[in-house]
Amino acid sequence: MTTEAVALIPEPAGPPTLEAVPDLPVATVAEIAAGITAALVTGWNAIRARHSDVPEAVISMATGGRASAVELAHFAPRRWRLRDGDTEHHEVFVTAESLSGGAPKVFGHLLHEAAHAANEHNGVDDCSASQYHNKDFRTKAEELGLVQRPNIDAKWKKKYGSAGTELGEEAAKTYADEIAALDAAIHATRRPDIFATRSRGGGNKGGTTGGADGDTDAGADGGAPTGKKEKEDRNYVKATCECTPPAVIRVSPKTLERRSIMCGECVSEFEVRESAE
Repeated sequence: MTTEAVALIPEPAGPPTLEAVPDLPVATVAEIAAGITAALVTGWNAIRARHSDVPEAVISMATGGRASAVELAHFAPRRWRLRDGDTEHHEVFVTAESLSGGAPKVFGHLLHEAAHAANEHNGVDDCSASQYHNKDFRTKAEELGLVQRPNIDAKWKKKYGSAGTELGEEAAKTYADEIAALDAAIHATRRPDIFATRSRGGGNKGGTTGGADGDTDAGADGGAPTGKKEKEDRNYVKATCECTPPAVIRVSPKTLERRSIMCGECVSEFEVRESAE
């Protein structure tokens, strides 16, 4: 008997089964914060690359504590020391509350502290203990690309001098890549504790946000405590911010005179205006 061979040809295979690929893991808040700090470090290095008198510094991000002090950034000379050796390094931190203002403003704060750092490196005293920023600060700030904010209140300027800086157009172009990288890193912001206070020594409420001698802040209230307990002034006044419509708070005139109370939305200071009465 003849046996006929029959070839079995398999049917063409169908399209491969598509498996659901899970989304990439979302960065943790800690990783987001680390990314922001890394972007700030990159920005500082970019400033140093263009200005040789801006020294190396430890760059970090932290809370500004009492947000009513409008402390957006801070420079402190000779705060860090390497484990091996006696070399001292400066410290710069940008407060987490300032991130809500956006990357261009934050980079402006970084340049503000770079001006202080450069003057410290050059042996130039540019800021008093009460946070008055003198003409030497303004000269260096303008050299780094900062400009004075328009429409600064005369009373504020008398108290803080040339402290009211912001990023100039040319500097914004120069550091466009670093600002874009910082903007991409800011995936979270910190809510300011508007009425919280930072204590110094033994939990003393109402202490200043300033540190040791030589510390300089971008807009901090440098008033020193007297150590005497003052009688509370209950004759409150109404103060408003620059929001539309403005927020209204009631505060004693003495508190408003000694402390700069900041609105967490428009980041302006509460002041007594005609519309508030």
